[in-house]
Amino acid sequence: MGRGGTDLTSMAMDGMHSSRARLRWLMVVIVLLAVAPLFALNLLRLQSSSDLALQQAYEQAASIARAGVNAHSQVSDHARHLLEVLAQIPAVRETSLPECENVMKAVLEGRDWLTGIFAVGPDGKGVCGASPVVRTLDVTDRQYFRDAVATKKFKISDVITSRVTGTHIVAGVLPLYAANGALKVVLGVGVSLPWINHISAEASTKFGGILIALDGNGHIIAYGPHMPDNWTVGSLNDSPLVKTIMASKAPTFEAKDAAGVDRIFSMARMPDSSITIAVGLTRGEVLGTIERDFRTDILLLMLVAAVSIALALLVAEFGVMRGVRALKTAALRLKAGRMGLRVTLPSFVAAELHDLATTYNAMTAEFERLAYLDRLTGLPNRRYLERHVSMRGERDGRALPGRQAVIAIDIDGFKPVNDSHGHAVGDRVLAIIARRIASVVNERGLLFRVGGDEFVAMMPLLKSQNRETARELAEEIREAMEQAIELGGLLFPIACSIGIAVVPDDAQTLAEALVVADSALYEAKRTGRNRVVDCAPPLAAQLPASSPAQRQRADTKYAASS
Repeated sequence: MGRGGTDLTSMAMDGMHSSRARLRWLMVVIVLLAVAPLFALNLLRLQSSSDLALQQAYEQAASIARAGVNAHSQVSDHARHLLEVLAQIPAVRETSLPECENVMKAVLEGRDWLTGIFAVGPDGKGVCGASPVVRTLDVTDRQYFRDAVATKKFKISDVITSRVTGTHIVAGVLPLYAANGALKVVLGVGVSLPWINHISAEASTKFGGILIALDGNGHIIAYGPHMPDNWTVGSLNDSPLVKTIMASKAPTFEAKDAAGVDRIFSMARMPDSSITIAVGLTRGEVLGTIERDFRTDILLLMLVAAVSIALALLVAEFGVMRGVRALKTAALRLKAGRMGLRVTLPSFVAAELHDLATTYNAMTAEFERLAYLDRLTGLPNRRYLERHVSMRGERDGRALPGRQAVIAIDIDGFKPVNDSHGHAVGDRVLAIIARRIASVVNERGLLFRVGGDEFVAMMPLLKSQNRETARELAEEIREAMEQAIELGGLLFPIACSIGIAVVPDDAQTLAEALVVADSALYEAKRTGRNRVVDCAPPLAAQLPASSPAQRQRADTKYAASS
């Protein structure tokens, strides 16, 4: 290429680099414009996030406290409903033994939330129950019993210790009256408190929350998930936290718990009971989450921006410019005459460049078809043979890996076909000949048409094969040619002469082997045609000992003889 061509190439490369720079900075600007609103919106959101988090914490605490109240109310409703149903059973209403006890046992069975069912007389002494121990029961001193007798209504107790099971329960009682208005019997049930553990566990999952349940006098009903060392269920505690809960009129407030941790409390009081449930969430965890989220969001946005910029640059480089460079390189190689190359772009490259590469490959394939394939037979031509030899490293004198057989084929009796019937018929006969030879060679090697009625086959020899294998293939070709060709009602008798050379037995390179095989071919013609000659002895004896310069002259001789 001259000076002008070099300047043009340099200008093209400079233009390409310039476009890369513009594309790179354009992608950076696009990414920055895309993430800038996110930074602004995030800053505006974070200004009010602390207040929002506190409000949500109050709502969560209130929701848990209300859930506790609802759970206790459900317990009260279930107890009331069960006692009303039992009151309709004559054996229970009349406390007739043993029918009364049998009914209560049947009702108790399968109801895990009940700890016992009992009936006491107006004097508070047990008369009937699901357990015989009830007959020794005395609830005269229980406040819930006195309240039920005084009000003549269903009552549910605060948390008490069961005198039958020894566990913490709530008791529900319903007084029954005779027709004359006299108190006849008081039915009661003991209810376990599994909801306290459930609500307490839920509270602990929300910002390390705690649950405190107190009766109307400040006695501790429950404290979860873990009771402080100096607190006990059922005791009266005069700690500042308990005093604050009992004295607070507002549903929400902030106070320190027994361990001195600042908490956000929300309370709920049971409508038909003096029980108060307070749920406290750790203030530090509530706001700490917001602060961590703030730092995380800022860092994440910065990381997203950096990664987006890097990805944009990678997209510009690998998605566009890499494909452009590959296409340009392929075009320059095609211009220099280097055919056989294809452009394969990674899948990440833009689809338009893939379309362009497909078009380029199709164009190159058509060029190669015109340049390397024989139009009549469809076989590789002499130019492709020379390219094949060159690609195998023959021109620099390197030895071939493994053994190769070269078979030169010349058709006997073909010239009269052209002379007598014309080139059109001759071409049709030649096409049939090519198909016959190709069907024999098949996948065992490569077949080339190197002249009018001349062919060359190349066959790699495996470790278990020798030159006899090549000779067997040559004989198969010769025998296939002995059958006359029928075309248009005419028979054309033909035959072929074949010469064989083996690398490295007869020559060091394919180029030398072609000369040896060609010499063997003419030896076959000279000695009577329609035969196979395995190496021409005079020429084969000279080539292995020849110098690189002599091998170069052999290559030249082969080219001239072609």
